[in-house]
Amino acid sequence: MKMFQRFYPEQACVCQNKQITGEKMELLKVKTIDEMKKIINEKFSHLTLKIEKIAINDGLGRVLANDIIATMNVPHFNRSVVDGYAVKLTDVQGASTAIPGFLRIIGEVQMGTETRIVLNQGETVYVPTGGMVPKGTDAMVMVEYTEKFGDQDLAVYQNVGINENMMLIGDDIRDGETAFNKGHFLRPQDIGVLSALGFLQVEVYKRPCLSIISTGDEIIRPGEMPKPGEVIDINTPALAAVAKRLGANVISISYAKDDFDIILKEVQESLKTSDMVILSGGSSMGEKDYTVKVIDKLGVVLLHGLAVKPGKPTILGIANEKPVIGLPGQPASAIMVFMIILREFMTLYYGQDQFKYQTIQGKLMENVHAAPGRRTFQTVAIKEGQDQIEVMPTHGKSGMITLLSYSDGYIEITENEEGKNCGELVEVTLF
Repeated sequence: MKMFQRFYPEQACVCQNKQITGEKMELLKVKTIDEMKKIINEKFSHLTLKIEKIAINDGLGRVLANDIIATMNVPHFNRSVVDGYAVKLTDVQGASTAIPGFLRIIGEVQMGTETRIVLNQGETVYVPTGGMVPKGTDAMVMVEYTEKFGDQDLAVYQNVGINENMMLIGDDIRDGETAFNKGHFLRPQDIGVLSALGFLQVEVYKRPCLSIISTGDEIIRPGEMPKPGEVIDINTPALAAVAKRLGANVISISYAKDDFDIILKEVQESLKTSDMVILSGGSSMGEKDYTVKVIDKLGVVLLHGLAVKPGKPTILGIANEKPVIGLPGQPASAIMVFMIILREFMTLYYGQDQFKYQTIQGKLMENVHAAPGRRTFQTVAIKEGQDQIEVMPTHGKSGMITLLSYSDGYIEITENEEGKNCGELVEVTLF
């Protein structure tokens, strides 16, 4: 049986009009991920970050704006890395449990105090971990390999090498040495190094400031009780968290009804104070999707449509020399795409990818299909298998925010692939 579709004359007019006038009735500027990255690096190469001075206690996750040059040696005195006894090599050469070396205890080093003891042949001094070793010391013997006889005699049951169990002046960092280069991302251990070098403050790049505008007549603020047809705002808190994780500051959050003039005004105000403006929702081609029109009014649309799944109705534009990004309203799509785009901007700001995601390899436990021509980001869950990590695709209906919560990360399927096969080794980018 043939199936017929009812045809209306006015439909012919619309189709003909689209072909003749070239109206933007579809996503006309769809770009691949690689093309998007190229656009960002070409059109926004002028973006720079200001510099500010902060206390090192606030330095975690910040990026250094200058090289850090050591102004002292670390350590600045020879110290022991064990609880034990300072010795000369000739006194313990060949020492063992069968033939111990015997030494005379002449003193003890106090923690936090400079010692003026000078070690001579046949003598030893007790030094706690971190204590200053006496002049003349060749090595430290751990207390476990010694035995005291009375208050002044010590048997040593182990041979040691030169400078063993000791840290010498400048072994860690030398005066004048570069401890960290400009652009270094500060981790907890780096804060410790800065403290050891005597730095109380450092100069870092200011974090880029973002404004997020949530659009839609149906959107209500978190905490409000939704009526039928209303939707609690999911995207804004999640997008703000993504921005914070990637090193950006969200300085304003606002809500706008599906009205061109309202959205236009919100974007104009946000551009005055922000380095980047994010619009959530309104990025498709519906009657009330105004994001692309607003960007067209204020600047230039660089792409409308990203060849990815999920997240195709994504917009990137420039206004007042600043990026304006339109994200899909679907939460999972918005979050995934925002991670990708913001990470590229952060790499541009800092000159390198400072916020590397952790990846892990594992065995795919079922087939994953993808449409060629679009980069697919498939969410997955991982678990320990008998011999390797098992990777299981996670699935859910469009709009399910819990889909990302149930997932540990995602795998990428390139534009040239039709999918991944069960049993294939895949790389998972962890959330």
